[in-house]
Amino acid sequence: MPVSSRPRHPRRRSDGDSGRSMPAVAHLLAADDRIVGGVAKRDDEYALVLGGRVIASTDSAGMAIAMLRHARATLSNDDTPLSIRVAPALETPATLEAEAAGLTLEAYLAVLEAERVERSDDRDAASRPQ
Repeated sequence: MPVSSRPRHPRRRSDGDSGRSMPAVAHLLAADDRIVGGVAKRDDEYALVLGGRVIASTDSAGMAIAMLRHARATLSNDDTPLSIRVAPALETPATLEAEAAGLTLEAYLAVLEAERVERSDDRDAASRPQ
């Protein structure tokens, strides 16, 4: 094959998930609207993304919002207040989850946060020397 007809870059191989779309359904924003992280959806899962890396994933839209709120609380400080912008593509299924549990979205998220705190307290207690 003549040199001029060769591709300049080798073809990229598809290794499983690579190249699949992960549309953002929520953003974690700094005061200047700079995106710090967010939630992306792939298939039936929501992935919490911080610094360009998937930190955690869940199949629950409500849990995805709860994780993003926890990330905001953990990463925010006086110099870098963070805000959250949630798209209907995440808020709607989270609201449906909440309604299925007989709660409003805010009440449902409060329950999820209380469960997170309880699990964290249990882990802390288990790791303390007796």
